[in-house]
Amino acid sequence: MKRNFIEFTRASDTPDADFSHLRGEEMLPKLLRRYPAAAENLKRAHCVLKDEPNYASAMHRVADSLHEGRIIAFISYRVGVDAEAARTVAEVFRALSSHQVTVTFADEFTTRISGQDYKSEIESATKASHWFVILISEAGEPSGWCMYETGMFRASATSRKLERLICLHHPNASLPRAIDGFQSVPGDVAHLQRFLDGLFRRADPLPGWEALNPSLDDATILQAATRIAHVLRPPRMPVAFNYRATLEVRGPERLAVATDLDACVVETDRLTANLFGKVEPPRIWGQLVANVRPADGNSPWLEELVAVLRKASAGNVFRPMTGTFESVQGGCVMRPVLHSMEHDGISDEFKFHLFFLEEFSNTPAHGIAPHTRVLLRAVRMHNRVRWEVLERFADANWSPDEIEACAKAFSRIDRELQAQGGIDREALRSHYASGASDEIEAITEDWQDLCDATIGRLTTALRQLDPDGVRRGMTQCRTLNQRFFALTFPVLEEAIRRQR
Repeated sequence: MKRNFIEFTRASDTPDADFSHLRGEEMLPKLLRRYPAAAENLKRAHCVLKDEPNYASAMHRVADSLHEGRIIAFISYRVGVDAEAARTVAEVFRALSSHQVTVTFADEFTTRISGQDYKSEIESATKASHWFVILISEAGEPSGWCMYETGMFRASATSRKLERLICLHHPNASLPRAIDGFQSVPGDVAHLQRFLDGLFRRADPLPGWEALNPSLDDATILQAATRIAHVLRPPRMPVAFNYRATLEVRGPERLAVATDLDACVVETDRLTANLFGKVEPPRIWGQLVANVRPADGNSPWLEELVAVLRKASAGNVFRPMTGTFESVQGGCVMRPVLHSMEHDGISDEFKFHLFFLEEFSNTPAHGIAPHTRVLLRAVRMHNRVRWEVLERFADANWSPDEIEACAKAFSRIDRELQAQGGIDREALRSHYASGASDEIEAITEDWQDLCDATIGRLTTALRQLDPDGVRRGMTQCRTLNQRFFALTFPVLEEAIRRQR
């Protein structure tokens, strides 16, 4: 009774009194009269918190904590992934503090109040906690619920000098941006030992508190640190089976030419950097592709990449890229693939995730004369037309479905041809004798008139689903294909004899 008489000698000093309007030296005497047994502790807390904007609320929390003789901790974690780690941390906190730390975590809630609204209980416990411990283990990133709990704790906190947001994480785990600036503790034994030592053997685990357990010995601390380290599972490390790069582009809709990408930031690994002839991964796209860009700067695959990025960023459907480049290492022919895209829906910053796949249908250009490459390109195009179009649709009735399938086949062939630079007519003619050279020129002109991707007569008939026009065009296409091979087989035979 004597203690109560001293504490409540004034009407304003009752337990329900509100001191929130008071600050500094005005409020401290009120608290000292209410809690005389904790006078020295409150004075120490005052020295730490006196300049805080929420001084009154923070001092109230300190006084209540000292009066109740407990510190409240809440553990946030990804349920089903870090439950064992949460239970271990709770057991360690309780044991090392001699149960002066009250720990709450989700698994105990669901066990203790099964069938009730435990989520509202978790929200209340989050707001009441002095220590908020978030675990980042195998998951790498916390769940949306963890981020919600973190937000509630930060919103209800009175002072960063009082409430503590602590991230315990596996050393290899990535940390969420939501806890930037707060205490993070890597989950190796050495760091955990220092953390537990400061938490339980040092004064002021909360401002004004004495050390929770100053008599703890080093062996107990080491054992506790080892327990926690063992339950923080390492994050799953992805194993990449393809060469990859992530390209950061601002305003992709403004891209016009391939060199517009040169200043963009790129993130890749050493394996992919080696593909482009780099020892270490560069940070800039222009530096990455410098070794595979021709001296004349003409890179069809880069121009095609720019077009695809524009379409993707605008939300439009795009076709797979057919352009290729020859890698510096090993002479492999590689084809870029746009795998995925990231965008927040607000800013103009996009992230494009690219794969580079080996293209087995194309051969490296190294050691092949440019005019010979043109001949081989023309042979490949006509060979694809022969087997992918003429033979495939030889018995077609030219229904709408058959016409659309034929149009797609032509489109695939044309896109590959354009990605490789098209057909240089003069270079192609150089392989033929004078008379055959003129006929090859005529075949090339007739082919352009028939199959041009924009205005070709056969292309137009396919686009308009005109079966009669398609039949006429396919007949002429077969004739041109046969004439081309009749003129070209002798050229190839002569080239083979020269090789011998």
